[in-house]
Amino acid sequence: MTARGRTSSRNPLLVHTLVSTGDRYDPVLAASLAPASRSLYEQARRMCSVAELSAACGLPLGLTRLLINDLLKIGQLVVHDARSSQDLALLERLRAGLLRLT
Repeated sequence: MTARGRTSSRNPLLVHTLVSTGDRYDPVLAASLAPASRSLYEQARRMCSVAELSAACGLPLGLTRLLINDLLKIGQLVVHDARSSQDLALLERLRAGLLRLT
């Protein structure tokens, strides 16, 4: 997969950045997305970290960030404040996602 010359955002997504579709999930949009973007979009129906999405979709972290930024630009994903969601379950999912990346 190529990035076709696109660059990442000025505010880079960190591995622990939390994203989700929030209340914006659109099945019609999902069906129109390329497979990698569709996979990320479907996984983001629940709040996930960038690392979790990368691991769950089997995508390199850089590509995951790029595709997330594309979905953010069209208003289909929401970035969440990690400080409001620092529970043990989230930290365990993040740890498991990072382990899958190694």
